[in-house]
Amino acid sequence: MLVKGLIVYYILALLYGIGLYLLRRKGAAFQTMILISCPFLGILIILFMFKKPKQSGELPEWQLRHEEYEDISLQAPNPEVEMNVIPFLDALTLNDNTIKRKTLISLLKKEFLQQSEALALALKSEDTETAHYAATALQQAKSQLIKELKFLEKKLLEDNIGHETLKQYINILKQSVQMEFLDQRTRKKYMYLYSEALSQLLALKPSNSSYYYNEKIAIALELMEFEEAQKTAETFLEQFPHAEDAYFAAMDVHFHMQNREAFFQLVNTIRSSSIRLSPERLNQLRYWLQGGLYEQKI
Repeated sequence: MLVKGLIVYYILALLYGIGLYLLRRKGAAFQTMILISCPFLGILIILFMFKKPKQSGELPEWQLRHEEYEDISLQAPNPEVEMNVIPFLDALTLNDNTIKRKTLISLLKKEFLQQSEALALALKSEDTETAHYAATALQQAKSQLIKELKFLEKKLLEDNIGHETLKQYINILKQSVQMEFLDQRTRKKYMYLYSEALSQLLALKPSNSSYYYNEKIAIALELMEFEEAQKTAETFLEQFPHAEDAYFAAMDVHFHMQNREAFFQLVNTIRSSSIRLSPERLNQLRYWLQGGLYEQKI
């Protein structure tokens, strides 16, 4: 029995010594010799010889290295930072009710009109408190938009040539249109107002940014006002004859109207011009050409 114990002891001692050597620990050979020469007793000798006395007031090693790097393993997470790591929609879908509420409160402190989709999802939450927060926020959003719209409408009546005021009015109308939680009737009302305001702005300054032409055409197509969309696209081409956006806006109109001949006239015009298409536009054109209606290729 004693022999078996010694055999096991020496095997463990050798493994311990090899481990110290591989780890490049100071005094590895000396400790191994003590363990081999003094069976069993060597363990106690090593414990007494190599135990470092702890002085009162001495800081732990991790704290002594604090100036070299910030030890984040013991820091409590910042809830505000952590909530920004994942999208609001995921937070409202995947987490428990407490996290949902905190996420929604954080959202309400910011520009919540930009997060209408998240608010609409929160409104359908099974947690009554989260749904209540969302309903309150939605009502606040509606009130805020209506207030701003009335203010800008009054301002436009007082100053018919208010170019900047008209742009602000258009921006608020676009936010209203994009609010997913609006009923269809109210949304359509805002869409018509948005379309009319864009027409006024483009009539006031036809050479304005191409952005407003794209917006006008997009809203006209959504309202199925194809003649209005085509008319705007023609003006767009007149004002920006060398812009790829103008050609693609016009092609988009003809694509929706299934004007095959007019569509390919524009394609041929682009081919014979010096306009260099961006990768995004090339992909869009390929999508149109391969979409079934237009099977020809450039």
